[in-house]
Amino acid sequence: MEITLTEVRNYAVIIGIIIAIITYLTNSYFQFRNKGIENMKRFLEAHGSLFEKGCYLVENVKAMEAGTYKRDRENEVMELAFNRLLGDLEIIALLTSHRAVPKEVQIYMLGWFAQKIQPEITGEERNNIFWELAIHYIDELAKAASDYEKLSSKKRACYLKKQRLIH
Repeated sequence: MEITLTEVRNYAVIIGIIIAIITYLTNSYFQFRNKGIENMKRFLEAHGSLFEKGCYLVENVKAMEAGTYKRDRENEVMELAFNRLLGDLEIIALLTSHRAVPKEVQIYMLGWFAQKIQPEITGEERNNIFWELAIHYIDELAKAASDYEKLSSKKRACYLKKQRLIH
């Protein structure tokens, strides 16, 4: 049985197509993976901006931990810091709306703070159309954090493992 030049060419085309498909799939996998890493870096940068020296959360975390946190609307410096906090949370909300970072990661890293901040949001801020995104994000995150707290420690461990937050 002789193999003709046409058959060799056909086999070469098939092998070339298989190699091209494997290359495409491998490249797609690594691009998807790198996109996830880049999105996580964006989230961590935005998250880090929430905890810079002098920022609202840094200045109020001790009171939040002690259960004595109350927003002082008369303190102009802290009100400016609170407005910056809302702006930074809008950036994270935008990342969320584009599915840049899993909600579970956000709940774990910001949920507790959302629960502390949510009751201190004024009606004026809730009615301000230019804070809608931040306020909605805080409300959703606070509710999700509340649900997370209700999980048993075993379910929380599974939850964290599923999101690759623990090994």
